[in-house]
Amino acid sequence: MSTTNRVNQIYLADTLAKRFPTTATALANALRCGGADVATLPGTRDIWARDYMPVPTASGRLVQFRYAPDYLRPKRWQPTITDGALVVQRLGFSFEHNSLVLDGGNVVSRFGRVIMTDKVLRENPTVPRAQLLTSLAESLEVDHIDLVPAHPDDFTGHADGLVQLLDPYTALINDCRRHEPALWSDLQAALRRAGFDCVPLPYNPYGNSTYTSAVGEYINFLRLGTTLIVPAYQQAEDDAVVQRLQQLYPSHSIIPVDGTDVAKQGGVFHCVTWSKAVFL
Repeated sequence: MSTTNRVNQIYLADTLAKRFPTTATALANALRCGGADVATLPGTRDIWARDYMPVPTASGRLVQFRYAPDYLRPKRWQPTITDGALVVQRLGFSFEHNSLVLDGGNVVSRFGRVIMTDKVLRENPTVPRAQLLTSLAESLEVDHIDLVPAHPDDFTGHADGLVQLLDPYTALINDCRRHEPALWSDLQAALRRAGFDCVPLPYNPYGNSTYTSAVGEYINFLRLGTTLIVPAYQQAEDDAVVQRLQQLYPSHSIIPVDGTDVAKQGGVFHCVTWSKAVFL
């Protein structure tokens, strides 16, 4: 593997291999095929590394927001909360604290743009909207934050389950127009106001018994240099997604990896990985 294709060091929570060893091995192998070095986050309490770890900025700063999502407030979920700051300290990285509540999964960052869902407003109810968005933009080193509506039935309210940026002017979104026309319309409207054209990606979570499961969601794929690591679920849309992504990324290699086991818990590959680089 040439050094020009080695994109970064990618971290997986140490809990991932313990709970989902088959997925962890397959994902790690795919990451290495994509030119990444794979490392482990020590002392984690759940698999969702993206959410509790710091958010990287374009200049290389790491911003540790307060990880206090509403869906983990019930007492029974408290033991699952990972202290991201402690993990970063164990790794020996420097970082900055930010008292605002924000999950890393609600940050879609690429091409100098940052997209979040409007759930960030509800998570910081005492901070005026303009002040909140200005503070977030300053911390993340962008001109402004683009807000989109959260999925009304997604308990996480994360943007990385709704949208991914193809280029500075084009957003990939879930093709939910048939089953969720209101969300489809609202999401497109928000992105178009932000200056993005919208391209649909096949999407079919409608056979899931609960909204906790993300089976059938593909937008949470990883882009590493010229490699895409795409979740597969042994359903008809798997092939359609690979074909569509190959059209959209003609110079990229695509590696499908079975994401079913972790998707049943509520997320896929963007959710369970973390990097110090802003481009992932």
